[in-house]
Amino acid sequence: MSQRRSLAAWATAVAPLLTLAAIAGCSTLSPRGPDVHQSDWAPATGISGVRLETEHYDLKITATDPLLRQILPTFLEATFAEYRRLLPPPEGQPGKCEVYLFANREQWSAFTRRFVPGRAHVYLYIKAGGYVDPRTAAAVVWDIGRDSTLTLLAHEGFHQYLAKYFPEPVVPWLNEGLATQWEAFDLKAGKPVFTPQRNYHRRNSLRESLSNTQGWIPLPRLLAMNAGEAVVQAGQPTRGYYAQVWSLVLFLREGGFREYTRAFDRLLADAGTERLRTNVRAYAAASPTAADASDGQLIFRHYIAEDLDLIERQYRDFCEKLVR
Repeated sequence: MSQRRSLAAWATAVAPLLTLAAIAGCSTLSPRGPDVHQSDWAPATGISGVRLETEHYDLKITATDPLLRQILPTFLEATFAEYRRLLPPPEGQPGKCEVYLFANREQWSAFTRRFVPGRAHVYLYIKAGGYVDPRTAAAVVWDIGRDSTLTLLAHEGFHQYLAKYFPEPVVPWLNEGLATQWEAFDLKAGKPVFTPQRNYHRRNSLRESLSNTQGWIPLPRLLAMNAGEAVVQAGQPTRGYYAQVWSLVLFLREGGFREYTRAFDRLLADAGTERLRTNVRAYAAASPTAADASDGQLIFRHYIAEDLDLIERQYRDFCEKLVR
């Protein structure tokens, strides 16, 4: 990825505009950028930050990296447009997406304990990054380095988009698999150009999974697995899970099987809506083998293919070629 070099070039080009924006409090970061309203924000005594409001985001930031603060409105609004292009939201305006970006894990942990006391013990397993809380649809993260933080926000931002705009939950393999598609990108004029096949972090983890006899997660298990199971594990099980759902979505979209690509498009058209739940219930009622299947498996079997053994062989062959 070339994020850092592009960030530096972008900062040089728009620095005068950013200075004007800071003075005015509400301005446009670039001729093509979003309108941003800026104000002070203090999450706790002795901690100061800034609040940046755009059309779709309410950003509350204590992270001190000035370039990260500057680029976030443009970056997130452009990313939001890509989410919406992939999955147009249902009718209605549920309000802005709330994002908290803290300077360090200490601030993040303290806020998490106050913000979601009933779920904090789960979130505090996270060693680097943050989470989207499903009840509030708020993204709560801390600065883990400029490039990594942008990657994190693009990933978590998709979870947030689903939680905020879609009435029905999306099964983990699809939710996480789609979120990983936003992790690799180039920046052009502060806007991301996403390159999911060039996600070298996930590709390296996938190579590890394929080379380890215990590393590969069989497709039925992958479809049934909850993302939380991966988070609380250490080492390759976590990395392998995310690498496999990343590569599974790539396979369905770009694996060269038109029937899978068309089927995946149909799944995306129903994802997060009551239509999907209705369709899968009807499928389960008519299928004699549905009783022991998870929701993730049923959705895959109904929309993509029933023969999981066949598609796993095709999928694994795709992965072997992907990591060469």
